[in-house]
Amino acid sequence: LEDLSQQALERYRSKAELTPEVGSQDFLRVLRQQGVLVGEGDAAAPSGFGLLLFGKQPRNAMPQAGLLARADLPDGSSSRKEFGQALVLIPELLEKWLNTVLPSTIDRRRMERKEEVDLPFDMIREAVVNALIHRDYDLAGQKCQLVVNADTIIVKSPGGPIPPVTLEQLQSFTAPMKSRNPVLHYTFARMGMAEEQGFGLEKSLKGQAQKLDLPLPTFVLAGDYLVLTIYRSREAARGAHRFRRERFRASC
Repeated sequence: LEDLSQQALERYRSKAELTPEVGSQDFLRVLRQQGVLVGEGDAAAPSGFGLLLFGKQPRNAMPQAGLLARADLPDGSSSRKEFGQALVLIPELLEKWLNTVLPSTIDRRRMERKEEVDLPFDMIREAVVNALIHRDYDLAGQKCQLVVNADTIIVKSPGGPIPPVTLEQLQSFTAPMKSRNPVLHYTFARMGMAEEQGFGLEKSLKGQAQKLDLPLPTFVLAGDYLVLTIYRSREAARGAHRFRRERFRASC
C-alpha cells in the first residue's frame, strides 16, 4: 500500500464524495470492491489498475503509462512535458501546465480583467481522459500523446476502437458505450470525469464544438493509434481538408 499516492487517493475521495477516510478499513474495502486492491489485511496490495490510477510511480510497473504533451508556441519553439503521475492526477496537472506555457488572452466579459488561455478545456479534458481510460495498455512502448498548436489539438491513444465499436461510429459520434478497461472507466466516472452512459463524445466533444461554433472533431486510425483532432477554428479545418485533398491527388 506504500506504493499508492496519498494525494491521488485524497483526490479520488474528494471528487467521488466518499465518506470513509483515506487509509481506513472502510476506504480500503471500497478500493477492494472496485478491483483497485487485491488481498486482505497485511497481504493487501494494489492491482495493476490500482497502480495506474493511484500509484506514486505507475511507470515502474507499466512504462507505457502516462501522457506525453507538446505545445507548439507562436515563436516557433515547443514546450514538452511528460506526465507520469497517477492517472487521476493527470487531467488537472495537464490543465495547469497548458495555462502556464501557452499565451493568454484577456477576458473582457468580466468586471475584473482576467487573463485566460484560449482553449476548449472541456473538450481537451474529455479527449485526454478517454485516451487514458480506453487505450490498449498491452501495446508496450506506446504512450498517449497530446499536441497543441495554433490550429489544432491532437490526442493520440494506442489501440483502435473496441469491437463492436467502429471507426465510422466514432466519426459520427454515435458509438455505443464499450470500455476496454472497466476499472479505470468506473473510477473516472465516480469522479465525474467520464460518462458511463456513453454520452461523453456527443456532449463534451460534439456538443462543445457546436457551442463554440467550431468544426466537429475528427477521428482517424494511424498505425496503432486512434487519433482525435479538435479544430481551434474553421480556417484550421479547411486547411486540413485542403492538405488531405492535395496529398490524395499527389498519390494518384
